[in-house]
Amino acid sequence: MTLRVLLVEDNVELRGEICEYLCRRSLTVTAVGSVAEARSFLDRSPSSGDALDVVLCDLNLQDGNGAELYVEFASVHPSCRWILMSGAPDPDALRSAQQPAAGLPPCTIVTKPVSLRGLAALVSVGSPP
Repeated sequence: MTLRVLLVEDNVELRGEICEYLCRRSLTVTAVGSVAEARSFLDRSPSSGDALDVVLCDLNLQDGNGAELYVEFASVHPSCRWILMSGAPDPDALRSAQQPAAGLPPCTIVTKPVSLRGLAALVSVGSPP
């Protein structure tokens, strides 16, 4: 079974590097660059019959933040693991991700820079790099 990953990263070069690295490891990756694109994908994904396994999302995006996306969609995708990453986390966004609303699954928070190998290990097995 191939893991299905949604990668949300607004840095085009970093998004490309992460996507390429994960794809070379036989993961199915949908890569988007904004909260709006991620919302569009997450809105239609449950009905498509293809469940997501992992959402790998930058915490600070130009049109919103990954913590808000997590709070909004974690209950819609209950079997999906959420990994939020940031080089300069916003304390409020970080707090909302670390103390999610009742019933939401926990998410993992990764500080950038993180090695591609460590990120792939985290996505694949769910343990911190």
